[in-house]
Order: sequence, then C-alpha cells, then structure tokens
Amino acid sequence: MARSQTLEESMAVKTDPTESLRRVPLFAGLDRKELEMLGKLIKEQRYPAGATIVKSGAGGHGLYIIREGNVTVIRDGQQVATMGPGQFFGEISVLDGGPRTADVRAESDTVCLTLVSWEVKPLLMENASLTYKMLLEMVKRLRAQAPDERH
Repeated sequence: MARSQTLEESMAVKTDPTESLRRVPLFAGLDRKELEMLGKLIKEQRYPAGATIVKSGAGGHGLYIIREGNVTVIRDGQQVATMGPGQFFGEISVLDGGPRTADVRAESDTVCLTLVSWEVKPLLMENASLTYKMLLEMVKRLRAQAPDERH
C-alpha cells in the first residue's frame, strides 16, 4: 500500500505555485480559480541557513509561505516558534503594512513562496469571496494561538 505524502514532502516536490498553495492552511478554502489568481502573483525566494528573512520593526509588505527548509521565529530575543514547509508568516503585515513583530531566521537553506502586498491588495479588494475565505483561515489561526482568551 502506498503511503500518503507528508505536507513537507508534497510542498517540496511540487513546482506549480498553485499546487503548493493548495496545501497551505491559509488557502484551504479557496477554489481552483482563486488559487490560480494567487499563483500568478507568487515569487520564489531562496535564503541560506542563518539568513534573516524578516526583521522585527521593519515594514511588512510580504506574506511568506515556506516551501522547503525550516525557520525560527524570534520575539524579544526569545525563540517562540519553529516553522517548516506549508507554514506561513507575514499574513497580517501584508494586509496592513504594519511593522513586523518578530525576526524570522532560516535555520536551514530555505525556499519561500512570497506574495507582496501591492500585488495582493488589488486582488483582495476585487474578490470578496477570496478575501473572506482567507480571513476565516486567519481567524482560525489567531484563535488557536490564544485559546484561553475569550472575546
């Protein structure tokens, strides 16, 4: 019996950005057409091990989706998370352009798929369905990060 691929394996073997996006939780609710619209905007960036991908306090203009490798998220000098293929960061800054709240450093050679705000915002403004679906996934992530807070 063939074993199913892990998220890491499926992210690494796919070269089509649309196929990679399909495996990212942020885009889980999007249909093929919506994924293709985003896929046209994707840029691939490579970072060597030890490189700082984003710096705390810097302007935020991109969403990063880890395709290969691992990164560490550092806030106030403390490691707060480790992320790998299929995981993403920068989703809030890409919408509001606000400063980054943490450093993100490549722990190994890392490939990220990036979406920059000035290309994504017009698409989000024109496509309410896509925007709503992404917003729902962001809310799920925020709820998972703060399970004890009730609002």
